[in-house]
Amino acid sequence: MHDERLDVDVHAFRTPGYPLCIAACGGSVRAVRAVQALLDTSTVLAVFILARRWLDQRGSVAAAALVVFNPYLVYFTGLILSETLFIALLAWGMALLCQRGNRWILGAAILALSVLVRPSALLLGPLLATVSAVPRWSWARPTAVAALTLIVLMPWAWMNQRVMGAWVWTSTNSGFTMYDGFNPKATGASDQSFVVAMKPTLLGMSEIERSRYLNSLAWEFMRENPGRVIQLAFAKVARTWSPIPLSHEYGGDPKLVVVALLYTVPLFALILAGVWLAPIPRPAKVFLLLPAVYFTVAHAASVGSLRYRIPADVPMTIIAAGVVECRKNKHLASPI
Repeated sequence: MHDERLDVDVHAFRTPGYPLCIAACGGSVRAVRAVQALLDTSTVLAVFILARRWLDQRGSVAAAALVVFNPYLVYFTGLILSETLFIALLAWGMALLCQRGNRWILGAAILALSVLVRPSALLLGPLLATVSAVPRWSWARPTAVAALTLIVLMPWAWMNQRVMGAWVWTSTNSGFTMYDGFNPKATGASDQSFVVAMKPTLLGMSEIERSRYLNSLAWEFMRENPGRVIQLAFAKVARTWSPIPLSHEYGGDPKLVVVALLYTVPLFALILAGVWLAPIPRPAKVFLLLPAVYFTVAHAASVGSLRYRIPADVPMTIIAAGVVECRKNKHLASPI
C-alpha cells in the first residue's frame, strides 16, 4: 500500500486478513458492504449458538437481540474497516471453541485466522482456549491455538522476509501505534500528526527501521515519564469504555449521542447485573468477559477508542441476557 503521509510504498504496514477480504470482493465497496452485512448477520447466529451453551431459548434470543440492535455494529457494517470481519471471526471462534467433541478445533483455527485481521488479538486465542478447557485442564487447546496461529502467520512472515529481509510476523505499524500512545503530546486518543512532523527523519529509514525507531522513542518516553504513563493508561481505559462517541464528528451530534446512550447504558447495567445474577457458571463468565479484559489492557498500552471495545461487547451480551434467564442449566457436563 502507499503511505501518503510519507509518500512511500509499504509492504507490511497492515496484516493481510482484511485486504484479502476486499480483494475477494473485487475491490467493490458495494460488494464489501454486502459481505459485511452477511458477516454481521452471522455474528447474531454465533451469539445465539454460544448462548445456548448455558441459557435457555428465551435467554439466547435475548442475547442475539442485543447484538441485532447494537448501533455500533450496524454503523461499522457500512464502513471499509476490519471491525465487522474481526467480530464475526471472534464470535464464531468462541462459539465453536465451546462445542462438544472435536468442533473446538475449528474454533481454534478461526481464532488463529483472526490475528491476520487484528494483530492485537495475538494472545487472545490461546487465552480463550485455556479458559474453555476448565475444569478438565489440558494443554491441548491453548497449544493447538498457538500452533495454528504460528501456521497462519508463517506465509505472511516468510513473504516479508523475502521482500524486506526481516521476519515481520504482524505488521510494521506497531511502532507507529506505540509512539502514538506514548509521546510528549499523547492524550490517550490516536493522533498520528507526528508522522508528518518527523517526515525528514523517517524518510531516511526503511519500513522496518521506522517501526523500530518509533518503538524505541515510545519506550524512552515511558522510562522517563512513569507518572504520565499511568495518567495516559487511565485516559485510554476511559476512552475505550466511553458509552458515547468521543470524536468531534460524531460526539458533537446530539442524535448520535442519545442513540449511543440508549443502547450502551442499559447494556452495561445488564452486564454488571448478569455478572452477579446470571445462571451461568463462573468459568463461563470469565470466558465471556475475557475479550473485554484483554482489549482493555491491550489498548491501555497503545491508544484508546470505543472502536476497539466493540468486539468485546458481543460475547458480554450473553451475560446481560442471563438476567432474563428463567432456569439454570444444571444438566451441563462442564462449566464451559
